Amino acid sequence: MKTITLILVALFMSTFTLQSQTCEDLLMAVKCNDYDKVKNLLQTVNPNCSYDGLEQPRSPLGMSARNGNLEIAKLLIKHKAKVNYRFERDASALMIASQNGHYNFAKYLVKNGAKINRKIDGDGTPLMSAVKGGNKDIVSLLLKSGANPNAEVTGDGNAIMLAGKYDNVEILKLLLSHSGDIDKATRLDGTALIQASAQGNLAMVQALVKLGADVNKSSSQDGNPLIMAAKNGHMEVVRLLVDSGADVNVHIQGDETPLIRAAWSGHLEVVKYLVEKGADINKTVRDRYSINSEKRNALIMAKRGNHGKVIAYLISKGAKE
Repeated sequence: MKTITLILVALFMSTFTLQSQTCEDLLMAVKCNDYDKVKNLLQTVNPNCSYDGLEQPRSPLGMSARNGNLEIAKLLIKHKAKVNYRFERDASALMIASQNGHYNFAKYLVKNGAKINRKIDGDGTPLMSAVKGGNKDIVSLLLKSGANPNAEVTGDGNAIMLAGKYDNVEILKLLLSHSGDIDKATRLDGTALIQASAQGNLAMVQALVKLGADVNKSSSQDGNPLIMAAKNGHMEVVRLLVDSGADVNVHIQGDETPLIRAAWSGHLEVVKYLVEKGADINKTVRDRYSINSEKRNALIMAKRGNHGKVIAYLISKGAKE
């Protein structure tokens, strides 16, 4: 009788242990690349789960994508893990693998039905993730599998813009070879040329201009290339853009003009250059379309920034408020 009782207790404890195994346990096993433990846990834990703790990604397949552990991914999928499952605040497994450079992992997910053109706010698309990671081979894989090079996500940009931002001419050319729009603009992120100009990346600006980027292309709330270069004081980029046909008197609502932005930021060398190239020193604009909008010009904004040398130069050239 005592023996039977011990057996029953052992069986109960075994069942209790299995039932108490959780998604957190599975996530940690995947993180540690513990294949045998993952296999054991999958007897009782649904792989389409998430644990919102300190670790990210928060799903088993997402974690295996971060690690690039293809064998564990295959095991998860064998146990019915969905390739497109993700925690609500995480990127998809394909995005994670693409950004981290796990080519074979990404290829396996694509083969098994991962959404190529999925858009997630805060993460973008798988192609954008591959561009951010600088992973040309994965960019090529995704494009050949049907990824849209012109897809955009507000706040995350688009693949072309990111190639410019992350200074990758080879990926830029690859995107263009698959019908990418070199002037693709995304609200709040701009274009590739706007991003490169804002960063003062002369080599990328040169490459983009050579590839046919429009030096006067503007983007809502992001100005245009010359305005952003002038605002940030990138003199060599300013020169290149002007020499390439950029309009020194362009006005974009909310971003003003190149001269106003340069004066406001206190970039005397840029201010002098723009004036020499014909910028209207007294051009006055409104900051928005409203009866209560503010009037702005180079001298007003130089005074606001308390840039003494810029103020003195503008006045010497006839600037007025």
